[in-house]
Amino acid sequence: MATQFSEIYDLALVVIRDYKLENLYRVDEEAFYVYLQGFLINAIPEFTGCHQSLEYSIDSSSFVSDLTYQEKSILAKFMVIKWLEKEINDITQINLHLQGRDFKMNSEASNLKEKSEYLDRLREKVNQSITDYQFAYFKY
Repeated sequence: MATQFSEIYDLALVVIRDYKLENLYRVDEEAFYVYLQGFLINAIPEFTGCHQSLEYSIDSSSFVSDLTYQEKSILAKFMVIKWLEKEINDITQINLHLQGRDFKMNSEASNLKEKSEYLDRLREKVNQSITDYQFAYFKY
């Protein structure tokens, strides 16, 4: 049985807390799933070394293969990375508001730095998850 995209979304949304996503879900559920699909499609090529095919069908919103929980979890983590990259690259987060206050400018720079550092740590964790996944399939 093929793995539905919604299974990956559910795992990713446990970590993501975003009022814009929540509002989109309330306003237009179909647009919400299309939006999440973009993150998943961008995440798939990041999962190199997957032992199963990550071929998918947009029409059925599913993978051709029946993915294991570990594979679903790795894809969900990559979805979170893609979502966080979008948050970090948000122009409103990068532009400094000119209000003549050093505190405001330092706060925004500090916020961006913390998000970037968190993203780096998250990538390291996901890469470790892939390494663990690949070692599990290693035969002596």
